[in-house]
Amino acid sequence: MGEQQPKSLWEYGVPDTTTGALSSIVRPTVNAANFELKPQFIQFISNDSFAGLANECPVGHIASFLEKCDIVKINNVSEDAIRLRLFPFSLRDRAREWLRDEGVGTFDTWDKLAKAFLVKFLGQEKTAKLRNELATFQQPDDESLYEAWRRFLCLQRQCPHHGIPEWMLIQTFYNGLTHEFRIYIDAASGGSLMSKSPIEAKELIERMAANDNYHLSGRNSAKKGGKYDVDALTSLANTVQALSHKFDQFQVGSSMTVTCKICGVQGHAANQCQVNNDGITIEQANALFNSNPKRPYDPYSNTYNEGWKHNPVFSYKNTQAQLNPPPPRNNFNAPPGFQARAPFNQKFNQGANQQPPSTQ
Repeated sequence: MGEQQPKSLWEYGVPDTTTGALSSIVRPTVNAANFELKPQFIQFISNDSFAGLANECPVGHIASFLEKCDIVKINNVSEDAIRLRLFPFSLRDRAREWLRDEGVGTFDTWDKLAKAFLVKFLGQEKTAKLRNELATFQQPDDESLYEAWRRFLCLQRQCPHHGIPEWMLIQTFYNGLTHEFRIYIDAASGGSLMSKSPIEAKELIERMAANDNYHLSGRNSAKKGGKYDVDALTSLANTVQALSHKFDQFQVGSSMTVTCKICGVQGHAANQCQVNNDGITIEQANALFNSNPKRPYDPYSNTYNEGWKHNPVFSYKNTQAQLNPPPPRNNFNAPPGFQARAPFNQKFNQGANQQPPSTQ
């Protein structure tokens, strides 16, 4: 064997990419004669990628990834060889950077890679939070039994290492339900759910939750309001408030037309009159009101208005007939020496048209 040629300084400054030193995954050797991963399948894996955000579930991502990889079976190709080659395509952003930074050749089996992935994105802090949500589970008033049970199972699936025994989980779920649903479950169990075994109690809750999901329009269905939905009580309160506001405006408007019976001034009632509040008796106030001369042209007077008779709108006399009186009828023979008298209204108009003699 010949001696290896020494590298130049330039070669020491360039990484050796021929040995796969830039990858943290050691890909197993494939002995199959024909081995190919279709680009369509790689795109199928990339569509459900994991970014490493706080609201993402790493356990759910591993489960979904394994389901997709199980549909590919190739002779003489191990499952680890397929999973280790496809898993980098299921990551993006922060999760993809983590896989690259784990070091060269760190993961040579799928178990090592999956465990490191869960430790990174499902740490102690997130595990403690999920355990606390399980231990303090509470059902909101607008949540159905089916939705509460599915949410409780989702918390267990997100934290499979919670360490809470099965009997404590059933008891925690029962205690977290509303009073109405606890009575409902106790009646279905024949008295009390606590008299059942953990397996029997879980089967009963699953049946009741499935039945509650089947009857979505029943009394146990959750009431979810949209963006423009308004509660009936809120709508009634708004209607009453609007009516009260209109009534207050009506009272303010009607108070401006009230005329005081004591002083004759508009804008206040008799019980709010300042004259009456000063100690004047009702008899004195009436004498004061009667002593004030009434304006003949007061349009707001409660009695007969003398000015109305001079208003031409309220006159009923026929002015045309007065200006052009009809000729007298001569249907009968007047006796000798008879002189017809002028009509009364004509004499009245002539007297009214005569001007009195002017005096110096």
